[in-house]
Amino acid sequence: MIQATFLGIHSFREVAQLFANGVVNGAGYGLLGAAFALILGTTGRFHFALSINYTLAAFLAAVFIGDGGWPFGLAAAVGLLIGVVSSVLCEAVVYRPLARRAGVSTLLSVFVASLGIVIAVQNFLQLQWGSTPLPLPGPTESTVHISSVVVSNFGVGLVIAAIILCAALHVLLTRTGLGRQILAVRVNPLMASSVGVDVARMFLVVFAIGGLLAGVAAIFQGLRFSATPTMGTTPVFYALVVAFLAGAARGPLFALVTGIGIGVIESESTLWLTAKLSSLVVFGLLLIFLSQTEFRATIDRARRRSTRARRLRTAAGTATTLR
Repeated sequence: MIQATFLGIHSFREVAQLFANGVVNGAGYGLLGAAFALILGTTGRFHFALSINYTLAAFLAAVFIGDGGWPFGLAAAVGLLIGVVSSVLCEAVVYRPLARRAGVSTLLSVFVASLGIVIAVQNFLQLQWGSTPLPLPGPTESTVHISSVVVSNFGVGLVIAAIILCAALHVLLTRTGLGRQILAVRVNPLMASSVGVDVARMFLVVFAIGGLLAGVAAIFQGLRFSATPTMGTTPVFYALVVAFLAGAARGPLFALVTGIGIGVIESESTLWLTAKLSSLVVFGLLLIFLSQTEFRATIDRARRRSTRARRLRTAAGTATTLR
């Protein structure tokens, strides 16, 4: 304990509690990160407006309950449906026509359009319902005790839902015909199209799945805390970190594990840092990862250039000898 105190750890119970909190938060990051990675890896669309699909699912569910008196189950189901439909509409109405006109600038154009969607919808929600957080009343909240660690039943539900959904997505991608078509589009859209895969349809399917995953994460977030018009902004940044660290091609389960790891690191870092500074740790990890990736790419390019130069010298020497 003396050594632990020297390290800034005064209670192992605190460490365990922070670990549990990190797992719960990380499950949300991983679920949203799996959605972001699936869309980015399959379509090449930088779908930052996933934050709006996330927000609409929970915020409108809270509005339906608060203003319309809807039961929680119906409000959550309609909220999830709106999250899915809004995600599909982003691709069908905004990204796809834009991609046809943008050509090689598609990635940047889609990203800018995505930011525009976020700003427009957030402002509309704030003008219509204000920026005051809305509660999302649902099942009764209770606590689950694991030894000395306390976790809410909503937190446990989020972890279980994230595992089930990511596992189901993994099975869908690896064991079904639809999943094989999605993977074919991810690897080579032109080749997939040439063998009869409807690439445009697969894009819509992927956006629908992403909207569903984001909506589930948002509903649990609303149950645990509250719903606001800007509630999706911070989570989508964490989803971006998860997608880049896990890799778009690694699969949803790996994205979930990465998200949980990020959540634990963020939570445990509050032993030494404030809650605001702990977020910098996560983005610092992304910066280090990207720096190392670029460094490795630079080294690889230098090695290839060196190899080509050596081969050219060898070929020149051989030609001189023959003459």
